[in-house]
Amino acid sequence: MKKGMIIVMARKIQPELTKANILAVSEKLFIEKGYEKTTTQEIVDLTGLSKGTIFHHFKSKEAILVGVLEMHIDNAAVEVGKWLASMEGLTAREKLILFLDDPETTPEEERETLLFKMAVATQSPQIIVAEMKKAHEKIAPIIASLIREGIKDGSITTDFPDECAQILMLLYTIWIDPLTFACELGVLKKRLLFIQHTMKAIGVDIISDQFIAGSLEFAESMI
Repeated sequence: MKKGMIIVMARKIQPELTKANILAVSEKLFIEKGYEKTTTQEIVDLTGLSKGTIFHHFKSKEAILVGVLEMHIDNAAVEVGKWLASMEGLTAREKLILFLDDPETTPEEERETLLFKMAVATQSPQIIVAEMKKAHEKIAPIIASLIREGIKDGSITTDFPDECAQILMLLYTIWIDPLTFACELGVLKKRLLFIQHTMKAIGVDIISDQFIAGSLEFAESMI
């Protein structure tokens, strides 16, 4: 490889490494101290970068929080793809049920929940809506692809794979999410049962009783 090419590649890589450093340090501070109590100066001190460099990549602390959230969404989409690809010998419906049930909360998911609660705490609807849209754009196509697989293997029957995936994501991220659409547990249970009944009626029977129980347990922990 020629020297000039190495220099060009280094120039392209360096900004990404700088951004990754800012996001990693900021995430640590946000989780340890909370979003409001974390100062830009603390981010500057821990990254070893100048304030000018920080604001060159992110125009505000709020923009850094958005960057951290988007990093988690991207990582989650990659991990979901890998996990589903490893599920051999199962029908698409069985894969989707396992994916939605997700019986154990991982440290990664706990961080995502905490960070999203911080986004809610900023009282910025723009952040919340933008991140929901980003998650929808990343995850809904994966679900739609599985629904198409289910149509082929006979475990799912619908003429609307994309629409089913999209509406499921919208309901999951807004209507039954206790962080964004708070309600009493009794009301949430009825919503979950309604979604279960509706999805089954249209041939996409993937909402299990275990999913409903897990969702209610998670919602209760958020109260």
